[in-house]
Amino acid sequence: MGSLALTDVTEVNLGKLGTAVADWKKTVDNLKKLAQKAEDGMYAKSESARWEGTNATITRDFVRKTKKEFADAHAQANSTYQILDDAHQELVKIQQKVKTAIEVDAATMGVRLEDAGGGAVRWFFPHIRGDSDEHTQAQRDAAQALADRVAGLIGHAMEIDASVARALGKTHGNDTGNFGHKNYESLDDAQEERANELAQKSLRMYKEGKELSEAELRELQTLIKYNAKDQPFAEALYRDLGPEGALRFQAQLSLDGTADGGTQLQLARSIQDSMGVALATAQPKLGDEWTQDLMKLGRSNLDLQMSGNLIEPKGYQVLGTLLRHGEYSKGFLDKVGNDMIAYEREMDGGAWSRPDGSYTGMKGFGLNADKDGGGGWDPLTGLLEAYGHNPDASTAFLSANVAGPGESMTNLDYLMGMGSDGKGEGARTWIPDVTAPINAGEDKVFGKDALGHALEAAVTGMPYDHGDVDKRPEHTPERLEIMEKVVNSLAGDPKLMHDSMGDSMGRMAGEYMPEINNTLRQGNTFAELYGHPHSFNDLATAEFLDVLGRNPDAYAEATLGAENYSASLMNDVVKHPERFSGTASENLQNIAFGTGSIEGILSGARHDEIVTGGQLSDQDYNDQLQKRADMFNSVFGSTVGLATERVPIAGEIINGVTEMVVGEVVEGAERNTADETAHNAGESSFKSRQNALEQALNGLAVAGIPDGANATDLRGAVDNQSNLGYDHGQHLQGDAKDFYKRNPPE
Repeated sequence: MGSLALTDVTEVNLGKLGTAVADWKKTVDNLKKLAQKAEDGMYAKSESARWEGTNATITRDFVRKTKKEFADAHAQANSTYQILDDAHQELVKIQQKVKTAIEVDAATMGVRLEDAGGGAVRWFFPHIRGDSDEHTQAQRDAAQALADRVAGLIGHAMEIDASVARALGKTHGNDTGNFGHKNYESLDDAQEERANELAQKSLRMYKEGKELSEAELRELQTLIKYNAKDQPFAEALYRDLGPEGALRFQAQLSLDGTADGGTQLQLARSIQDSMGVALATAQPKLGDEWTQDLMKLGRSNLDLQMSGNLIEPKGYQVLGTLLRHGEYSKGFLDKVGNDMIAYEREMDGGAWSRPDGSYTGMKGFGLNADKDGGGGWDPLTGLLEAYGHNPDASTAFLSANVAGPGESMTNLDYLMGMGSDGKGEGARTWIPDVTAPINAGEDKVFGKDALGHALEAAVTGMPYDHGDVDKRPEHTPERLEIMEKVVNSLAGDPKLMHDSMGDSMGRMAGEYMPEINNTLRQGNTFAELYGHPHSFNDLATAEFLDVLGRNPDAYAEATLGAENYSASLMNDVVKHPERFSGTASENLQNIAFGTGSIEGILSGARHDEIVTGGQLSDQDYNDQLQKRADMFNSVFGSTVGLATERVPIAGEIINGVTEMVVGEVVEGAERNTADETAHNAGESSFKSRQNALEQALNGLAVAGIPDGANATDLRGAVDNQSNLGYDHGQHLQGDAKDFYKRNPPE
């Protein structure tokens, strides 16, 4: 495949290609007329003529061949036209996107892009006189993302160029005396044919103990990468491979790539990602019969037909690696997801194959070629990631009851650990998803992170990794039921929240701040302030927030959600006072009290966690706290920057969150006495209180002072209510902990 430069894409005159397309269209039309005339004219007369002998035989054969050549010429011209027309349309779109990226996006960012060779693109900030030339990490990351996007567009153009050349070569056939070689209805047809050809060749070669060359693998990777979201291409590829061929091809490539590493792994990883997207694209058109065949394979051992291979994974295990990528339909996930759970429960823990001891030396060896997410031996990780991208499907799945041994329970009860009796009876046993599970810890249970993503989608109505949202989805009864069960369950048994679920749980709390504030409000005076949302159990809500406060990710996300909701609501009561009972000033003070209460609970839990850490050995305490501090810094460094995507309020409302200081708790990474730890915890709690007060005033600053209110008096009142709310929250947190200490869950 030839290499294109940035200027090749931006400066090429595609008008000439457009003219060629138009000329080929005329040629196709003219040849169609000639072919029709040959059919209706000389051929019809020759076939109906009444003559015999040598001349008749020779003439008829000649006429038949001539008629066929006219038809073949038309077909070949039509193939050429279709290929060039598709290529022209695609290249025009690519060229426009590249120009927009350079002329609009890059200009807005103050960055310039230039060719780096081989289709790569580099960026730089040009010097401006008087400028310090200092740029934030966010600016540099955005510039790199833009360069990567443009490089991807150039790569797509290169793939189209190579596909067109290959397809035209097959259409022409290099035979100047004969038409009628390979015909295509579109460029998609040609691209899919080549992708399927390479995939089938890969299947044959692995059976012989061989594999595709790196050049062939790169070609396949490029074809699938740039056509995975093209429905005709994706459908044809999966239909030609069939369910078994697609799963075997995926498993062979991943196992080989993870075993070899290096370039082989990078290509396998890219192909796996794209094959997942392609399956999501194709699935709605593949039909029920194809899906049913896939599900039968899901429950069966898959003979990978690899020379020397000792592994026969279940089809669902391979499918799980594909489900991590793409956006699958609810109907497909309903069938596949519930069948996976049913099969797993039927097999009572023995559903999924694992490698034997001969593979234990290969740390990254597995079905999942991604650098994150485990070895892929647990298919529910991929399934739950798919649900994390489809909120409606996730809500239905987690609420569903699937038949299995023992008492009935919902999928949520089974997966999260509540079980049929609320105490773990019959619940799923999660194990580390690694090739050698011996001595693997809880941090290798990757499926819990995916469960958090599925839960997040189910209760918020948005994909867990959503970007900008104009309007928040309604908290339907089905979503509320799941959220309430999560609140009550974590309150009763904090161990149900795996550490990796913290960020999702924190965001779930942030999205349900109206309900949480309504639950914890003081009396009915301000019931309308939160829009009369559903109320949870107040004791369970306080304990739920306590659980979140002990996890750095959850604490950061929940704090962020509480303070952003507070600022948004403050803005609303000032800009639209007619929507609320009571005066705007009263409402602002009550909002400050409510948010202060939530911050008091969260920071009280954080304080307890640090003090509790002091009871561990010095080294254990230092190691855990340092890790926690690193997580805090990561959360506050990355999540806060996205806060304004979740709440349509000016960015200054979150400034205080970024000032949270955790370094002093682990400074020097040494602790000599529990008293010192308690001192550091107290210092952190003090800073949390200051943060809560600052956020209340920041929210007021964004909202503005209501008409008729004294600015100084109102600021003082808001500050005071925030402080009182913080104290109240810490009392709630202490009361909740005392209750559960006296009444531990059985």
